[in-house]
Amino acid sequence: MRSAYDEAVALLARRPLSERELAARLHGRGHDGPGVDDAIRRLTASGAIDDRELARHWLATRAASRGRGRERSLAELEARGVDPAVAASVWREAVEGGDVDEAASLERAVRRRLGPPPGRASRTRLARVYNALLHEGFEPGAIDAALRPYGFEGTDP
Repeated sequence: MRSAYDEAVALLARRPLSERELAARLHGRGHDGPGVDDAIRRLTASGAIDDRELARHWLATRAASRGRGRERSLAELEARGVDPAVAASVWREAVEGGDVDEAASLERAVRRRLGPPPGRASRTRLARVYNALLHEGFEPGAIDAALRPYGFEGTDP
């Protein structure tokens, strides 16, 4: 059997993993706690494990292409084991740096569901689209504005 360190290097060669994901995989492959801890420590010290860099890479490649909003993107990073403060910080950097354009992602998501504006859709259809966009992590106010050209009257009372 390979050492936990060698196994970790092989896993990281396939794709970036968070510290938590890597530890879980090593434990799942039968490695003991001290061996896993040593492997994680060594790989973190060498820079091979870097949750901030993992979050940057994920946002630039996955979040933008999948049309995710802020909340969904942060939740997915947190589910992978990235600290919530780190995920939020990286999100801000990605937006400020132009790697993530949430408005453009929202517009693509609306067009995919309703076609180009202006258009008309039933209240039921608009409500379903609104809820789907909320699920994708977009902000309610931004969704309201994006759906107005389709006859959406907003969620304000």
